[in-house]
Order: sequence, then structure tokens, then C-alpha cells
Amino acid sequence: MVGAEGVQMNVRVIVGIISFCVALTGVFLANTFVTQMIGEINRKRPEGALVSYFGFTFPKMLRVFNEYRASYPTGSLHMYASVSFAVAMAALLSVAVCLHIIG
Repeated sequence: MVGAEGVQMNVRVIVGIISFCVALTGVFLANTFVTQMIGEINRKRPEGALVSYFGFTFPKMLRVFNEYRASYPTGSLHMYASVSFAVAMAALLSVAVCLHIIG
């Protein structure tokens, strides 16, 4: 329906846009926390054995998470990264539902 104020957006589109923004924020935060974890790990490593900040493969992420938990048992960056990633994936699932890709 087009009125004098413009095009009316339905609820599904608005929820999809908000979910997409939440997903982007979650991915950005997860990346930031993983980068901080790599910095903490590199602080304890010798100069020749540093972990690269580039390239986020699954085996590398497992290594970073395991080494961070071993080096910093009371650290919470790994939990922040995991929760941020989970929120991002839930928001992407919501976007997929809003776009009728699934559901």
C-alpha cells in the first residue's frame, strides 16, 4: 500500500533488517574478541612462534581457543567470542526465515 508518506514496510522486512544488523554486530564482536585472544596468546609466545592475525580457519580457531583457555584459565574472552558468534548465527537464522529461505 502506497500512501502520502511512502511505502509501508511489513513486519517481516523490519525484523529481517534488524536481525541482519544484529548478525553483523555479532560477527564483528566475535572477530574482535578472537583478535584480542590472539594478542594475549602472542604476548606469551617467543618472537618466532607468533600466531598470525590473518586467516581464520577452523583448525586455527580451535588452536587459539584451546591455547587461550590453557594460558588464561580465568580469562573470559573465549566465552565472549562464542556467545557473540552464537548470537550472530541465531540472527542469521532469523534473516533466513524472514526471507523465506527456510521455514
